[in-house]
Amino acid sequence: MVDIEGFKERLASRIAEGKNHGISDDVMKEGIVNLADIAVHFFSANKPEEKLMKELWDISTEDEKKVLADVLLRYGKQGLH
Repeated sequence: MVDIEGFKERLASRIAEGKNHGISDDVMKEGIVNLADIAVHFFSANKPEEKLMKELWDISTEDEKKVLADVLLRYGKQGLH
């Protein structure tokens, strides 16, 4: 089972680190897209929800991937204190 709160906390921590190093939201979003593009090739997608996420990423346009990265960044920022 995935620990969503743990993921959110780790994501928030990385966002805070980036901010402390002067990394802009746009650069973080670009990094999220690049990382996801790489990770999707190594993703096993054993569970139906993982398969769905992989397929959705694979068919997304570059603009759609940027929107998803923006959503993920905003989700992580909710965990900032």
